[in-house]
Amino acid sequence: MEKYCYVSYDKRKGIKTVFEDNTRLWQIADDMGAQDAVCALANGRLVSLFDAPEEKAEIFLLKPTEHEHASRVFMRGLTFVLYRAAREMYPERKLKVDYMLCGGVYCELGELSDKDIARIQKRMDELIEADEDFVLKLMRVDEARAIMLKEGLDTKAELLKFRPFDYYRLYRYRGFHNYFHGIMPKSAGCLKGARLYSYSDGILLAYPTPYAMAHTPIIEQPKYAEVFHQAERWAKELAASYVTDINNMLRDGAIEDFININEALHDRTIAEIANAVASRQDTRIVLVAGPSSSGKTTFASRLTVHLKALGKRCLPVSLDDYYKDKADQPEGEDGEPDFECIESLDTKKFCEDVKLLLAGEQAYMPRYDFFSGMRTDTAPVRIDGDIIIAEGIHGLNDALLKDVEKRYKFKIFISPLTTLNIDCHSVVMPEDLRLLRRLVRDKRARGFSFAQTFSIWDKVRHGEYKYILPYQETADVMFNSTLLYEPLLLKKHAYSDLRRFTPDMPNYPEALALLKFLNYFLSYDGESAVPRYSILREFIGH
Repeated sequence: MEKYCYVSYDKRKGIKTVFEDNTRLWQIADDMGAQDAVCALANGRLVSLFDAPEEKAEIFLLKPTEHEHASRVFMRGLTFVLYRAAREMYPERKLKVDYMLCGGVYCELGELSDKDIARIQKRMDELIEADEDFVLKLMRVDEARAIMLKEGLDTKAELLKFRPFDYYRLYRYRGFHNYFHGIMPKSAGCLKGARLYSYSDGILLAYPTPYAMAHTPIIEQPKYAEVFHQAERWAKELAASYVTDINNMLRDGAIEDFININEALHDRTIAEIANAVASRQDTRIVLVAGPSSSGKTTFASRLTVHLKALGKRCLPVSLDDYYKDKADQPEGEDGEPDFECIESLDTKKFCEDVKLLLAGEQAYMPRYDFFSGMRTDTAPVRIDGDIIIAEGIHGLNDALLKDVEKRYKFKIFISPLTTLNIDCHSVVMPEDLRLLRRLVRDKRARGFSFAQTFSIWDKVRHGEYKYILPYQETADVMFNSTLLYEPLLLKKHAYSDLRRFTPDMPNYPEALALLKFLNYFLSYDGESAVPRYSILREFIGH
């Protein structure tokens, strides 16, 4: 009997495709001219192109410029190619994949000249042109651990101690083994176009993302990179560079001390920022901006406390309260309200209110209700002090307060820029932490289901690249809001809801990816150890 499935790619929707028993998805992709596809969704599951199609399945071939899943698959394959080139050219050195930057992933491989980087790029291009397969092999955990130790993959071998399953999947590529915590491309040939750049003391491995068209690509990010460097120094001092380090602290009873140190580092940094604000005599308004779920509200509150301790009187303001009513929101390309663009805010009203307050007059500042999507006026407010502290995703955009002189403004960019790595070649994605934070907070504080939050996340991410990240380097200071211990607690709040997603539900791949990420962490129930003023409380509650 004839077998068939329905394959969608690019603008071709649901083409009926006949296949035989030994057919693989990569063959179907080749037949459709989809050489830039690196993975697929098959009946709601994210699958490798090495997999066989199922009869009557709905299959979507994914390419990295259009889908986040495919972008990460591309990055994993590209990292393996870089690892293979590095082992061949610099066998005495160890490649370390450090953290994410806008436009790529920052890596270290010892001291490299521009000529050295060009040589590595050339070798990677040759490996990509050779188009050899990433071969997956299922084996027992002890066998995988032995291979990792033999090949010098110590941090990966250590992580297997916490694996709750007896078997492990390990990839082999040109004589070397590795694993990058997710499915891989079928072969290296689909990785064309990726580039290496000299960056700071290392290299930036740039790869395609679905958000590239949403903004002008950012390559030089000195302030952003310095925050990561600082976080990396702290992680090394705390012996907390990898997931296994955090798990070992919990297992050994040292996690409460670790929590206290994390919080103390936050508090010290906020105090330093408060001193910087107070030292500027002209500062009248502090603008705190950053992507979704960065902890802007709690940060602004803690900054207010430190400024008060320095003798400054402050008025906290949330830009979220200046959202236009839902009925008045501008529409995005999909015809739905676009809450990410700056036009979603009543910037005229905000600017008028700020100018009134700075002039010593009273203003009727609104309050926005996320449950009703409506804004109401409140009692009149008069600034009885020196500084307005306004927080919101568009705080760094000059269109927000274009009529207020620059000298009155102090800009702060905030985001959880974690340097915690799963292992030496696999970073924890900061956007995954932010998504976990938002899932937990939106359910608790806004009455949203996980499905509702997932449904808008891609639009949120596009908005960040278009409206927030291009302005990050205009900040006077940056604050890293990550807490290295937070996945241990977020797991408790998110795990059961994520497990309820099934393949027939939208966003099942996203839920499954977060589940797999959380599976690397132990779970911690000691919420009482988290201070009430912690940024994490903004998400898990008090």
